[in-house]
Amino acid sequence: MVGQAGAAEAAGATGTSAHSLEKLFGLPLPPPRIRVRPWWFPAQELSDPLVFYLDAWVVDSMFGKDRSILSEIEWMSQALLRVDTTDTGNLVEITVFGHPRVKNRVKSILLSQATWYRELRDQRAKKIKHLEEFLKARASCPDALQHPVQHNQDCNN
Repeated sequence: MVGQAGAAEAAGATGTSAHSLEKLFGLPLPPPRIRVRPWWFPAQELSDPLVFYLDAWVVDSMFGKDRSILSEIEWMSQALLRVDTTDTGNLVEITVFGHPRVKNRVKSILLSQATWYRELRDQRAKKIKHLEEFLKARASCPDALQHPVQHNQDCNN
């Protein structure tokens, strides 16, 4: 008897759950989950956060596109970080929670790292430009492939 009742409930639940799933697909997505404060972070440090903005590509380089490195940085710095894209999509808002000295140190580190990534991008752009110029100059000289040593002497004179 219990088996038949359980089977009837299971059959009814299956029909209801399929109907419920159809309803859920029609509803808008729920808001993102609220992050739980880590056990090591004091609750009183959640007030008065430090907010600054960085370029989105820099943040992707620093934290990864999926922000997987973020939790490691939080653990090492003993600060909580929230990274949100702005409406423009070009800037990312970084909010730092923690002790005032920690917030300033984290901001300083992240800004220094952002500067390093910008300089690295500029260096790469310069190298690519020099390579393009070299290839254009080499292509303009017809004997470049036959005599590479003579090519440099003949084309420069």
